[in-house]
Amino acid sequence: MLEADNFLHTTHRTVSWFNKAFIAEDLELSAPFQRNPVWTDTQKAYLIDTILLGLPIPELYMQDVGDENGKETHIVVDGQQRIRAVLDFLQGDLALEGDEVTRQWRGLKFDELGVDQKKTLFGYKFVVRILPPMSEEELRKIFARLNRNVVALNEQELRNATYWGPFIKSIQKMADEHELWAESGVFSANDHRRMLDHEFISELAIAYLHGAQNKKDKLSDYYLLYENNFEDRERLETAFRKTADEIDALLPNLKTTRWRKKSDFYTLFLEVAARSKYLPWAKDERAKIAAGLLDFASRVNRIVALEEEEWRGEDENIINYARSVVRAASDKGSRAARAKALAAIVLPPLDDQPQADLPNAVVEDVVAEPDQA
Repeated sequence: MLEADNFLHTTHRTVSWFNKAFIAEDLELSAPFQRNPVWTDTQKAYLIDTILLGLPIPELYMQDVGDENGKETHIVVDGQQRIRAVLDFLQGDLALEGDEVTRQWRGLKFDELGVDQKKTLFGYKFVVRILPPMSEEELRKIFARLNRNVVALNEQELRNATYWGPFIKSIQKMADEHELWAESGVFSANDHRRMLDHEFISELAIAYLHGAQNKKDKLSDYYLLYENNFEDRERLETAFRKTADEIDALLPNLKTTRWRKKSDFYTLFLEVAARSKYLPWAKDERAKIAAGLLDFASRVNRIVALEEEEWRGEDENIINYARSVVRAASDKGSRAARAKALAAIVLPPLDDQPQADLPNAVVEDVVAEPDQA
């Protein structure tokens, strides 16, 4: 059994120490208990900025293991991303890019730093907790206890911790700037607390730009694709602002209708967004569309409460919509079917522009899949 005192030992190790250990091949970087995504260059640059400013960084967990010949290996058990970021910078593989980086050294690589800045970097002391020799099972138990009272991050919370670029900033801006997201009833208090509203808006954004997607399968890939450059930001934000305003005007009591349901709202929002260049609609047309949306929702509500064999006699578009909202609602095919049905009955037709020019056109692979690009 391990003694409690064995876990109380902390020490300081400088950046210079880690660099020398790495060069001597005495440093082992492994993280069997971490599930964090690989850091982006922006995150790495922010860490180096933190070091150059002399600000504190969370402690590292390490083991020092010696062999029968006296050779000692220093294993980074927790904190490998921090050390990798420092080593990447020292090797010239990283420039300090990003809006969050201090202007004094923004854009610089290690060789371009001043003498005093290099001294500050090499002399920075990490707080390191040294773990005694133990089995992997014992290590896992320790980390399970460390994280026992920590709520596991969901996918969107992980994205929020991983990505810092223009796409996620656009999502955050859109989520914060319009009351529709808070007042529509689409999201619960827990959704807002766990950033599930941001995730849903991200799904809408990707569907608007690239067509309906299958569930959330590629969401993180698109975050990575747009981490450094997002040329469609202004177009997206303008379309979403106009769409949110129009839906507010169309359905001021949206939270009392079926359109507050996520699957239905997904379809409604994207079909209105596809027509954003025509917004705002004239008063008479808006009244007609609003009435159509309420009638459409009422008819869908009626038949989904029945057995499917009782659906006969209803409009085929209503049937197709109902079928695709009660079965695999977040599948790409179901989303496309709902969009087609809603557009056919309620919304004004789109013009004859080529399909790929329609922001939410349901097309296959408008761009190469992000993980293949």
